Amino acid sequence: MTVRAVLRRVVVGVLETNCWILHAQGDRRALIVDPGDEPGRVLDAVADLDVVAVLLTHAHFDHVLAVPEVVEALGVPVLAHPADQPVWPNEVATARRTGHWDAGTATADLLARDPARLAFPGDLRLWDGVTVPVLDGETLHVGPLPVRALHTPGHTPGGLTLAVDSHLLTGDTLFPGGPGLTGPPLSDFTVVIRSVRRLLAFPGATRVHPGHGPDTTVATELPHLDEWIARGW
Repeated sequence: MTVRAVLRRVVVGVLETNCWILHAQGDRRALIVDPGDEPGRVLDAVADLDVVAVLLTHAHFDHVLAVPEVVEALGVPVLAHPADQPVWPNEVATARRTGHWDAGTATADLLARDPARLAFPGDLRLWDGVTVPVLDGETLHVGPLPVRALHTPGHTPGGLTLAVDSHLLTGDTLFPGGPGLTGPPLSDFTVVIRSVRRLLAFPGATRVHPGHGPDTTVATELPHLDEWIARGW
């Protein structure tokens, strides 16, 4: 019997991060992917489920800020690729130095409009960075639902994509219109393109669920790969 995946989306935080909740149809056991902020809303969204773990596609601030409260409330581990270990310490160090989170190309606009939205409060409860390692090709079992982890670096060194049923949860590796942001110190355009090529080899009908914004499909994005490479972002 085919096990079907059910996805719930909770959009949270200043960068409108997609926090995904994944479980098998007819089964309460669930995985939370990227609880980026607003822990109360994340917890409300899983109130009828039995969460087995939190998984991070990567450790940028907008994907992890709710981790401490969610993990404490549910008593579950945090799963991530070990190559992403440097990312969260770098995020925190940068925020402490500048007084605000680094939102990439959106930073200047957000600071100009409302600096408080990116402010780094001194009393903020921070995630301790402790994770259980998940490696490329590893299959996670969320109840009866097999979920394959793919190491898709480039946006960060330890980026993960989850392949489940006919879905890809791509974090910030692949969006409608191109790959995620790359630039120093911990990302690389050539590497992210290699990861994107891997994802675009999935069947065309595969739905792509990114870390921000709307969904897309492999067939929609594949024809534009050469354009992305030519423009360099």
